[in-house]
Amino acid sequence: MKIPIPLVTLFLTVCCLTRLCAQSQPAGSPQGSRLDLSSHPDWPKAKQTDVATIEKTVRAFYDAISAPAGGKLDRDRLRSLFLPAGRIVVGRPASSSRAADVRILSPEEYAAISDSQTASKGFFDRNIANQIERFGVMAHVYSTYESRFEQDSAKPVARGIKSFELLNSDNRWYIVQVSRRLGMRLSSVRHADILLT
Repeated sequence: MKIPIPLVTLFLTVCCLTRLCAQSQPAGSPQGSRLDLSSHPDWPKAKQTDVATIEKTVRAFYDAISAPAGGKLDRDRLRSLFLPAGRIVVGRPASSSRAADVRILSPEEYAAISDSQTASKGFFDRNIANQIERFGVMAHVYSTYESRFEQDSAKPVARGIKSFELLNSDNRWYIVQVSRRLGMRLSSVRHADILLT
């Protein structure tokens, strides 16, 4: 049986997160206890309508990272979509002055950067299409999106792909990791004006 590459990627990501969490345990504490969701009683609880299905979880993420000019992200809603060790990975393409690289952020770090940028300019990501693959409690989604500075703007300023890795636990979906790569700019807007690129 041939297992799709995205599912192998998801499995390796979960294994890496498990190892990282286990390594960060104080001496004498049970191995892997940080991945036990019940050990994080202060972790925000998600609305069931946000996380009941893979598609709803992906849409809730797009809603949670969008805000009008002067607005701020709903940090609790954003965090509630993720595992406690969940991450947002932002790819940066190579240029004449640097090699390709990534920024690895917690949902809280992402929200802080977003809030600093939406203070003067809105930012809205809209989901266009999803390619979903599921294997047991794991799922992978390639999600095509468009970015706008105004929610009702007819023309997007950019399109790209997000790669979601998700885990199903206790009748809901958790985001393990979201990786983002900006595909193309569709206007003359400066690259730095597009959030977290």
